[in-house]
This record gives sequence, C-alpha cells and structure tokens, in this order.
Amino acid sequence: MKRVCYAVVFLLLLISCTGTPAMNTETPAPLAAAFAASSSAPNTIRITGPFTLSRNDLFPFTNKQEYLSVVLMSGKYSEDWNPGPLMGRNWEGEFQLQLTDEDGKVISSADLNRFFKEGLVFNSFFDIDFDDYNGDGNVDFTIGQYASSNGNLFKLFTLEKSGKIEELPIKGHQELLVSAAERYSVKLTKTKTGFSSTYYDNRIEKHVKQSFVWNGKSFIGTS
Repeated sequence: MKRVCYAVVFLLLLISCTGTPAMNTETPAPLAAAFAASSSAPNTIRITGPFTLSRNDLFPFTNKQEYLSVVLMSGKYSEDWNPGPLMGRNWEGEFQLQLTDEDGKVISSADLNRFFKEGLVFNSFFDIDFDDYNGDGNVDFTIGQYASSNGNLFKLFTLEKSGKIEELPIKGHQELLVSAAERYSVKLTKTKTGFSSTYYDNRIEKHVKQSFVWNGKSFIGTS
C-alpha cells in the first residue's frame, strides 16, 4: 500500500514540474459575443472603418459615372428590438457625404454631423432623392433625422458642378420639418421657383403646407 501511495505522490510531483498547461475545457465565446464584450454596451459593435449606408448613382442626373454616398466613418452598430421609433438596427457616430468615381475614389466629401445640432443615428439603409429645387442646374437633395411621430427633420443640400457639397439655406429654418413616410431623404414638391412640403401641426390638429422660393442666395417662405 505504501508503494502505491509513493507512486501517486511521485506522479503528481512530476506533472507539476513539467510546466504543461492544463487543458481548457471551456467552450470558446462566439465571435458576436467577443465583439459585444469589447464594446461599451451589450449588443454593440464598434465601427472603426468606413461603412456605407446609402450609395446613389448620379449618372441619370449628371451624366457622370459618379456616386453620392452616406458613409459612417467611425461609431457603433447596435440592435434594440423593444418597440420604439428606433426599433431594430442602428448606426450612430461620425458620418460623411462622399462623392466618388466609378472606381470608388473619393472626389469630395463633407462631414455630415456638422450640419445637425444633435448626434446622427440611422436605423436602415436608404436611397437619396434628387432634384433641382432652385433652378441652377445643380443636383439638390435632402438628408434627414427622426423627429417625432409627426414628421422628420431635413437639411437641404446641393452638389455643385465642381463636386463641392454645400447646404442650401432656408431662411428662418435650421431644419425643415416634413411629414412623410421617408425618414432619411425625402423628395420635396418642386414648384416653378422653389418647393413646398407639409407637416402635421398638433396645435391645430391638421397638416400645414409651407412653400419656399429661391431669391438667389437662400430659400424664403411665402405666405
């Protein structure tokens, strides 16, 4: 019996001296769980490279093989399936408007966040609607954000022939409230000298039409 005990002790000492690591029997965490663990909150993935949410062919409007895109440069992706206005998939962070050629080379860009007071969040891919609202021959378009169940807030932009992306000012309006199904880009109703749109006013419980004309420098409202 003593010989058996000595053998067991010797075997244990031998194992401890070899330095052989113990076998890991734990199941490796899934890749998605690893991403979430490295982020600031559950169900969140950090994005540190360009991620395109909207890519739009400009050839029908400019006869050039160019594309206008909304690109997330850095930020995070998260999911929230609780009922609410941003239910589902969400991308938030620093975004750019990018004009690229057919090979993907960036011709010009504009930081989208600087045009909005609040941080930007998009919860779906989307298409941009184009038109020429001030009659100068350049492509104009809207980019918006969720505001409330009554409508969304939009900024109006133009793409100059040089490739520069600029905001088209609307006098008296930092953003344009529009009641429409489209959340991130809406086609405004074009008029002879500008555009019109509608929004729902809770105070009077009806839709209100607003019209704007171009005076050469900005859009101004008409009564």
